[in-house]
Amino acid sequence: YGGLLGSAEYAIAVLKTKLIVVTGHTLCGAVTATVKEVLSKEGMPTENLGVVVDNIRAAAETALETLPDAPLEQQVKLATKLNIFEAMHKMMKHSTIIRDGIASEELMLVGAVYNIEDGSLDWVGPHPEQETIVGSTLHVHRWREAPYSRKSMPPSSPDARAIIDRLQAGNKRFVEQDELHGVHENASFSHDVEPDTILVGSSNLRVPYEDVFDSRPGQ
Repeated sequence: YGGLLGSAEYAIAVLKTKLIVVTGHTLCGAVTATVKEVLSKEGMPTENLGVVVDNIRAAAETALETLPDAPLEQQVKLATKLNIFEAMHKMMKHSTIIRDGIASEELMLVGAVYNIEDGSLDWVGPHPEQETIVGSTLHVHRWREAPYSRKSMPPSSPDARAIIDRLQAGNKRFVEQDELHGVHENASFSHDVEPDTILVGSSNLRVPYEDVFDSRPGQ
């Protein structure tokens, strides 16, 4: 990993890179061969192939322990993901600048799997034990990774269907110019009005939205 880490450290220290993405790819021959070798226990035919397999063996063994009865394709897929995490672990373990950059939250290290069949990327995120590896609580990392949850709040406006019906009725009056009772009769803004709708539209529209929906200002 010396050459790889040296290039990464140059990018971080000199070029001020803030993101490192470790990528693997689907249908990887090396990962597939390693999974098959672990299953068969036959070993590799040459010494240098054995070195390649040894670098992936831990990921392959964990994948097989996790999915012992799964098809080979699923085992290889998991091993690929775990091998990415293993590479990320080694980078954090053997590079002080990477480890310190992540600990200070000045640097992000994430993984991805490239699908060679359709060109898509499957983002696998940071190492699941990143905080333990760098020895720091990463508050920003936790915030970025936390799932979004909607808090239950009592409704403060009428039912959405009733609002849509009102907007449609107002727009019908505007189109037909019939019995308008919005801004034309109450052009001034009233602080008693409680908005129940947010409208997002183009500023190219030359007619106020209150007119389009025959609504009072602020409604």
